[in-house]
Amino acid sequence: MSATDEIRQLASGLTDEARTRIETLLASLTPLPPAPTQLEQEAACRDVARTLHKILKPQTPSPYAGAIDADACHNFIDNQEEYYEVVNLASAEWVQYTALNLTDDAKSWWRSSGLTIRSSWDDFKQAFLNFHTPPNAAVAALSALESLRQGKRTVAAYTHEFRRLRRRVPSLDNTTALHWYKKGLEKETSKEVMLRQPETLDIAITQATLVHSILYPDGPTGPKPIVQQSSDMEIDTLHVAINNLSAQVSYLSRRSGYNHSQHNTKPFIYNPNTHYKPGGPLPPKLSQEEKDYLYKNGGCYKCRKLGHLGPDCRTFPSTSRPARQFNNIEVADTPTPQQATSQAQSGKANSN
Repeated sequence: MSATDEIRQLASGLTDEARTRIETLLASLTPLPPAPTQLEQEAACRDVARTLHKILKPQTPSPYAGAIDADACHNFIDNQEEYYEVVNLASAEWVQYTALNLTDDAKSWWRSSGLTIRSSWDDFKQAFLNFHTPPNAAVAALSALESLRQGKRTVAAYTHEFRRLRRRVPSLDNTTALHWYKKGLEKETSKEVMLRQPETLDIAITQATLVHSILYPDGPTGPKPIVQQSSDMEIDTLHVAINNLSAQVSYLSRRSGYNHSQHNTKPFIYNPNTHYKPGGPLPPKLSQEEKDYLYKNGGCYKCRKLGHLGPDCRTFPSTSRPARQFNNIEVADTPTPQQATSQAQSGKANSN
């Protein structure tokens, strides 16, 4: 029964004048338009989608070339679904528009998959993910989730990695995922979150972010050490000190006769014709055999000649030297090994 007939039935018990008035009012009413058909509704949806696309201009998803990668194929499907929902595209048309966004190996898979543009989106999504996901992706992600640790990363970075891996294991239950997430947090943060006993993963993430920010206000690795830069004056002073030490080592090396090889295995043969210029560089360091020979024959340890001792040597006379200064520090003059040996030799000669 229509609304008009129902009103006439209700007004049948009224007076003739009231019924006449009601009939007049019903006749003046405008009849309702017929309801749109299914084709008209789909056309209206397409018109709205095109209008939104022109106004909002959402970014078109990037085409998929067919990489066998768990993250890449899931991201492609998610991007397609988000784009179609934004432009308000009917789900029956998702497959045909997604097929146009496949290139290279992905296009070859589409043509050999047995699917058509009339296939449902769920069938296309399942077939697409099964083919482009590595066969061991779920097992590898499950092992990685169980051993995942926050370390020195922030809670946000750790959570992002955890969610990325869990996405590959849709069969993982929420209780196990929550337990692994709390277990992988930083030690102190994990204790605090476990004490609060969160019921869901989202609550645990919120608590972990808050606790970690309180425990480590300067970041997960603590405050960064302040590197103190040396001034130009300090660098110049350091260079002067190094140069002075190098000069001192070089001078002592020359005075000590370090150029002589201490590992010389040749037998000792005394050469009486050895001549050294007065004031020139000192001869090489004496070996133990040379010292014994000169000591037994009354020779000089300085010029290597027989007939006089070190204190009486005219080629290398013993002279007192003033104290030297290195980097404004006065260093007392120390006798060289030749001078000490000559003094000891002269002492022994005087005692004889």
